Amino acid sequence: MNPALAGVALAVVLGGVIAVSARNARTAVLGLILAMVGGAFVAEPLPDSVGLAARLVGAVLAGYLLWIAGRDTDARTGGSRPGWPAELLVAGAAAVVGYGSHGLGAPAAGPALAQAAGLALAALAVAPVVNGRDIMRIGLGLSLLATGAILVRAGLGGTPDALEQLVFAGFVGVLGGVVAALAVAARTDGVAGFDMAVAPGERLRRRPDATPTDPR
Repeated sequence: MNPALAGVALAVVLGGVIAVSARNARTAVLGLILAMVGGAFVAEPLPDSVGLAARLVGAVLAGYLLWIAGRDTDARTGGSRPGWPAELLVAGAAAVVGYGSHGLGAPAAGPALAQAAGLALAALAVAPVVNGRDIMRIGLGLSLLATGAILVRAGLGGTPDALEQLVFAGFVGVLGGVVAALAVAARTDGVAGFDMAVAPGERLRRRPDATPTDPR
């Protein structure tokens, strides 16, 4: 086992745990950035300079847009109800399964650590995607799921080529922009936080710009 690769894979998983468990929006976004940036390096051999640069730019761009959406220091997202210890156990169990099943049924061209980290991120993304009640949390889950998918692909099929890296980087950047735009819209919808919708009858109505006058 490559110790450096193992350290990066561990950082990726820890970033995913922070992203799904933190309630402060900016802390969760920082965890997501750590997972996405680190995920670009979990491959043997490393991607070429063009592919690696594209992955880093896509990850930083998506994270920056989400950071802007949660620009208030008190911006909150759903977080994990069981807390980070439970999420860490889920990620660890999925990583063990991914590492142990590497290459079963067909020869694998990539490192087992990439598959382990990818399945860990996918397991962490299930709760936010399925049970998330706010835009930011669901967006974090989708971004982790996408990162997990490319990691599993790198573990099974080897390091993606430059074109594939560019496509994935563009997808991550667009996803981050869409989620950030929806998150900003949710925060201005009359309810605190990033809630997706307001119950009927509770939506705040804007007062008319023109001041009505009494009929004469």
